[in-house]
Amino acid sequence: MQIKCNICDKTVQFSQKLSPVQIKVLKFIKKYENKQGKSPSFRDIAEGCGYTTPSAAYGTVERLIAKQFIEKRQYSARSIVLLREIPCG
Repeated sequence: MQIKCNICDKTVQFSQKLSPVQIKVLKFIKKYENKQGKSPSFRDIAEGCGYTTPSAAYGTVERLIAKQFIEKRQYSARSIVLLREIPCG
């Protein structure tokens, strides 16, 4: 799969099997953390990625957790933590 880096605008080959929606959510989380200094809520992800409900964003986040790209801290608000980023070549 080829993806375009939102930092350097290069197109890189990425072997991990992520859907375009999952890539969009990862990019949004990274951009939000850089801009706001905290992780986004599910409502923020839903609004930023064009979902109609926060529960739709929750499903994508759960799939990214299963693929070990992010994790959630227990008993904490805004608990999303990036474990791996999309590689920039």
